Amino acid sequence: MRKFILGAVFASLAMPAMAQTTIKVLTPAVTANAGLRDLAAGYEKENGIKVQVITTTMGKIVDELKTGNPPADIVFLPYALMDQAAVDKSVNASSRINIGRVRIGLAVHKGDPVPDISTVEKLAAVLKSADSVMFSNPDPKNGSMSAQMIDKMLNRPEFAGVKRKISPYGEGGQALARGEGQYALQLVCEIVNHPDALSNAGGVPDSLGAYIDSAAAVSSRSTQSKEAAAFLKYATQPGTYSLWLGRGLERMK
Repeated sequence: MRKFILGAVFASLAMPAMAQTTIKVLTPAVTANAGLRDLAAGYEKENGIKVQVITTTMGKIVDELKTGNPPADIVFLPYALMDQAAVDKSVNASSRINIGRVRIGLAVHKGDPVPDISTVEKLAAVLKSADSVMFSNPDPKNGSMSAQMIDKMLNRPEFAGVKRKISPYGEGGQALARGEGQYALQLVCEIVNHPDALSNAGGVPDSLGAYIDSAAAVSSRSTQSKEAAAFLKYATQPGTYSLWLGRGLERMK
């Protein structure tokens, strides 16, 4: 009997460990920084299923949907790109969930007075009064979608005379956290990531169109669509939106 038990033990040790299920998620920084990483960690802790969050550019996400190997299980994209992915049948359209909106906000040095930017007129006055307003590179090839939105906004007549300054590296909020500039225009989800250095003056008025609305869906090439759908359900259940909101993402109705 003793030999039999020892043999069984050694046999079990020789067997390869069962591979942990991993859900591959592709996302731009806007949703990665707005609570997705925290939700992925929570899901893995509760369910034993790893959620691999890969942050990359929106263009690469679109390409990966079609040719990535191993294929993605879930993607997060702005509405327009998700609409096109559904047309291309790169995602399962029925699995789509609209996640929420992240606005461009105004970052202020921690301890400085937080200005009122509740109207376009007030925002313009605040920005014109600054010795420098930081934001990231808006170049279409190398810059971010948020930087392009900020650049477009600052090109409006209301903002003529604003002393804009491109961050030499990193986002505008990161530059401000390093002590550069007086204010920074930045996605709110990235401003709140620097609580010790920055204060958030809030999002700019909606009439400026400076926001990103994001959606999520299961990839049509996913090899574990059931598990992917379960994670999306977990990440968007009513109780999770306090986490998303705390990271700068507002729920869309």
